[in-house]
Amino acid sequence: MTLSQEKLLRKNIEQDDFIYRITNCIRSSLELKETFTRIVAEVRFFLAIDRVMVYQFHPDGSGKVVAESIHDNILPSLLGLNFPADDIPAHAREMFVKSRVRSIVNVETGQIGKSAVYERETGEIISEDISYRNVDPCHIEYLTAMGVKSSVVTPIFHQEQLWGLLVSHHSESRSVSEQELKVMQMLVAQLSLAITQDFLLTEARSQAKREAIINNIATLLHSLKDIPLQAALEKTVAAFEGCGGRLCIGNPNFKSFTECLETGSELIKLYTDGKQPVMPDLSKYSLMEQYSIWKEYYKSNNYNVWAISDINQIPGLRNLQTAFQGTKIRSILMIPLQYHQQLLGYLSIFREEIDTETLWAGRFDSDERQIYPRQSFEIWRESKTAQARQWTKEEIELAEKLGTQFSTAIHQYDLHQQLQDFNSNLEKQVKQRTDALQQAAKQRKILFEVVTKIRESLDLDVIFQTTTQEVCQWLQADRVAVYRFNADWSGEFIAEFVNEGWVKLVGSNIVKLWKDSYIQETQGGRCRFNQSIAVDDIYQADYADCHIELLERFQAKAYAIAPIFIGEKLWGMLAAYQNSAPRHWQGSEIKFLCQTAIQFGVALQQAELLNQSRLQTEQIAQTLNNLRKAQTQLVQSEKMSSLGQLVAGIAHEINNPVNFIYGNINHIHQYTKDLLGLLELYQDCNGNNCEISERADEIDLEFLVDDLPKMLSSMKIGASRIREIVLSLRNFSRLDEADLKGADIHQGIESTLLILQYRLKAKPDSPGIEVIKEYGNLPEVECYAGQLNQVLMNVLSNAIDALEEGISSSFWEIESDNKQSLIPKIRICTQISEDNNQLVIRIADNGLGMTETVMKRMFDPFFTTKPVGKGTGLGLSISYQIIVDKHDGIFNCKSLPNKGTEFSIEIPIKQSR
Repeated sequence: MTLSQEKLLRKNIEQDDFIYRITNCIRSSLELKETFTRIVAEVRFFLAIDRVMVYQFHPDGSGKVVAESIHDNILPSLLGLNFPADDIPAHAREMFVKSRVRSIVNVETGQIGKSAVYERETGEIISEDISYRNVDPCHIEYLTAMGVKSSVVTPIFHQEQLWGLLVSHHSESRSVSEQELKVMQMLVAQLSLAITQDFLLTEARSQAKREAIINNIATLLHSLKDIPLQAALEKTVAAFEGCGGRLCIGNPNFKSFTECLETGSELIKLYTDGKQPVMPDLSKYSLMEQYSIWKEYYKSNNYNVWAISDINQIPGLRNLQTAFQGTKIRSILMIPLQYHQQLLGYLSIFREEIDTETLWAGRFDSDERQIYPRQSFEIWRESKTAQARQWTKEEIELAEKLGTQFSTAIHQYDLHQQLQDFNSNLEKQVKQRTDALQQAAKQRKILFEVVTKIRESLDLDVIFQTTTQEVCQWLQADRVAVYRFNADWSGEFIAEFVNEGWVKLVGSNIVKLWKDSYIQETQGGRCRFNQSIAVDDIYQADYADCHIELLERFQAKAYAIAPIFIGEKLWGMLAAYQNSAPRHWQGSEIKFLCQTAIQFGVALQQAELLNQSRLQTEQIAQTLNNLRKAQTQLVQSEKMSSLGQLVAGIAHEINNPVNFIYGNINHIHQYTKDLLGLLELYQDCNGNNCEISERADEIDLEFLVDDLPKMLSSMKIGASRIREIVLSLRNFSRLDEADLKGADIHQGIESTLLILQYRLKAKPDSPGIEVIKEYGNLPEVECYAGQLNQVLMNVLSNAIDALEEGISSSFWEIESDNKQSLIPKIRICTQISEDNNQLVIRIADNGLGMTETVMKRMFDPFFTTKPVGKGTGLGLSISYQIIVDKHDGIFNCKSLPNKGTEFSIEIPIKQSR
């Protein structure tokens, strides 16, 4: 075997192996994208070129690279990019289709070779050599811009239609042999098989999916007694990937669905899902299905599916476009539901507009039709908004089949409903015979419940409300109300139960007091004779116009009344009203109304007796409470009166001798000063007298002269202190100021602190209590000064007691973190309120505080937490009455255990009484 034969054999073996791998790849993979990816890699490796790609045409003539293989990224990737239709001229497409020409281009030589597979005239398969000619300069520039110097293009066909191209690019000049062209022709034949295989597989999958959808919805529609149209609608909308949908069907009792639409929307059953058109307030129709566009389209009774891709492009939908303006709905699939040429309704599916983005290989200008080749193939994104989606042929076929399922199910359901109506008519007579017995039993049950509630509750509001509701429901009336007469025989509605849609007579803006001249003149009309009244039609009862007008305000067209008596006295009426239409009242209904009115009379009589008993009980309890308060006030008043008289008497008795002493001390001091001066002169004159000198030394005259003035000054200070204490006692008792008058509050506080001074001072076993005064600028306050001082004394005494208790229990030593807070403190703050009308006094201590339980009872009379003999439990109770009752003020307390206590007193600066 020669060397050339050996090379040819090796080449044939490689070629056969290549074809085998391609065939095996197509057979082993069911996904076209995966098949293309593997094939272009095999072709690029077999031909040893830089890039191989599969280019697929779109219906509009443009195309897209769907598979690609590149060697070491020598050439830029074009995978996923689109090319405009103008990139492949019309004559080139014609040659691809008619002769299946394969194109070979060499940019460096400027030559393009064409090798036809079929004879253009006869269509016979030929074996033609490659014929070369000069390449169009535009084409050379196009390939150069892509970085390509040689290319081979082989057309791919599917079902005798140009499907795409198998393109090979090389960055260097390269010759292509006829053998390689044959291999590529064999390859595209295999690719056509792969495309056909994928088409059949996709069609089978799509068909299976549609059948599954149809079976699923059909099973849902035919599996239940009451067809779930809402659920079926939702599944249908989801199957079409819609944003919403509607199912509009008519009343089966009418001749046709069109007749239902023309009669009015109340005869239409409408099911909706998702987004819906919104009909304008001033629109002629309330349903989109009522517009004439649908009737016009289907006037020939050819009920085909109408696929509307863009509602803005249908002139007949102009009147409906306003209903869709508030949504993004752009497409409608209108599916008429027919059974034996009878229109049952419409099933409509909505789709929203979409935004699209296309990746182009370089930017192009469609207006200039690509006269000049592009200089760059970089990605250019073309975005379009608000694009309408087209309904596919498969979706329309699916819609027709689903429409058939809906039509059949609705027709069967209508037949089922007609059968049920027939059966119900047969049972109607039996039901009428049993209704009377059931009504009687229900009437007895309601009466028993009314009597039971009267015995259990005796709450008239509850009895009236529940009973009127039960009576209204049993009578199936529009309103049941209780009407009460006043002393002048006018009246008012005090309780009612009224169905929705009717005006309320109780708790509304309608006149509450009703006056009827006839009832007032006759003092109850026919009801005073214990007679019931039944009127079937107020306009046939020969009533006066004023009476008709009154009943019209009640919205009544028929009514029945039963009188309510308390003993022998006519109390009111129990009335049932029919507002929607006249009504014939049955004898059993009137009897039931009268029996209920009798039970109301019993309840009213029992409630009246109960109210009298409760009123007497409350009066006795109030009297006992008043006696207890009076006793408390009497004890405290007597105590404070005695104490005040005692204090005032003691202060008066002490005042005279103290004033005598205080008034004479100044004279004694002057006299003593004069005598001491005289003695000094005497010493100067008789300084040598031995006896006088001895006596002076004996009495320590020098010390006596120095100490005597000091002693007199101390006596003067003591007498002044006694005078202040006596004055404070008089100010505190205020026996001469029992009436309401202006007083200096700060003076009262100071007097109280002065009396309590002995308790505030430090003692050997305990520290003193620090008093912090934060006085505001106060005017004179109109008050009972003596009683207000009594309150201050009680509050300050309690604060001192709490602090002393804390001192004895070492509270500050345990609880405090710093030395400053170790000191027991009382803080007194006075100020005027923000509105300048109230005096505010706050007295706070940092003692033990109080628990919530003690806080709740601290103002109760005789309640105390102090040991026996130390407190009466009346101080804070009396103080509360003085502030709240006597001064129209506010007396509050805030306290927490171990956090101290603060009392707040607020009284008006000027009393209103």
